[in-house]
This record gives sequence, structure tokens and C-alpha cells, in this order.
Amino acid sequence: CAPSASVRRDTRGGARGAAACERTREAESPWTVGHSVGVWEGGVSIASFMGLDPGEIRRLRRAALLHDIGKLGVSNRILDKPGKLTRPEREEVKLHPAYSLRILERVEAFADLAELAGSHHERLDGHGSFRGLTADDLDTSARILVVADMYEAPAATRPHRPHTPPPAVTPAPTHPPGPPSSPPAR
Repeated sequence: CAPSASVRRDTRGGARGAAACERTREAESPWTVGHSVGVWEGGVSIASFMGLDPGEIRRLRRAALLHDIGKLGVSNRILDKPGKLTRPEREEVKLHPAYSLRILERVEAFADLAELAGSHHERLDGHGSFRGLTADDLDTSARILVVADMYEAPAATRPHRPHTPPPAVTPAPTHPPGPPSSPPAR
């Protein structure tokens, strides 16, 4: 997605430009419409609850809207395939965070989001996405994006699998929970 001149000049947020790029990507495959907005809403809720500063929340929101832009690099024959994906097809889909990273690095208005958006399939144990990052490599915003994507993605119907309703969510506590279950973010 090549940004317009007005998007390139937008140094305050760029959320409209990010949303426009994501709508362009979603037009490629009807199966993912709304997913990035769901990740955005979940991520912003978590970040707000955790007390992240408004600038970091804005960065997280923009990255959430763009995290799957790399699916433009995956064939629609795979993304829209009815039935089970083959192993090579699953491996191709797993590359989309790398494609997101590469695409966003090359767009001046979004380059500062590339690392964050490209981290959305990483796991604390290093068995995640293409880079194999561990907990020590992921900052708080990357961890939030991972959780928001993991929560929202199964709720979406895909041609190769039905949706899985998210588990019942209990009301958020009024204070942060006790010791974290994962190492502190960098």
C-alpha cells in the first residue's frame, strides 16, 4: 500500500492511513474482514488497562491495524482455500508476519511499526513466528499484540476451519494482578 502525500505527512498518528491500507488488504480476502479491528480493540483495551502511555497505545493501534498486511504476499488460492491446508500451504501462511515486516519497513509512514507488527506470531518460548523471538526479545506492546491476535483470530471463520467462540471473559479486575506469569517485558 503506497501512502498518499497526506498520509506521509501525518506524523501524529496515521491511523486513518493504516486503516485504509488494511481495508485494501481485507478486500483481497473476505475471510479476514474485521480481524485487524478486533485485534486493535483488544490490544488497546489491554494496553489501557495496563496504563501504557497514549503515544504507545497509538503505536499499538496502528500496528494492530497493519499486522496482517503481509497476507498480500500469500496467494489467495491458499488464504481462500476451502478445506484443510497442506503442510506447504500452512508454511506459506506462516510467512505473512515476515512479509508484514518487509512491507512496513519500506513505507516511511509505517516503518516505525514494522518490528511490532511483524512480531504478532512470536511466542514467549521462541517457538513462534519466522524469527523465533523469545520473551526477552519482546517488549510489552509486542506481547499485547500477540495476545490480542491469539484471542481474536480463532473467533473468525476461515474457509479451512469454522470459528471458535472466544472463552467467556470475566470482568477485568480493578487493579493489576499479582506477579506476572511471564518474564518481565524489556
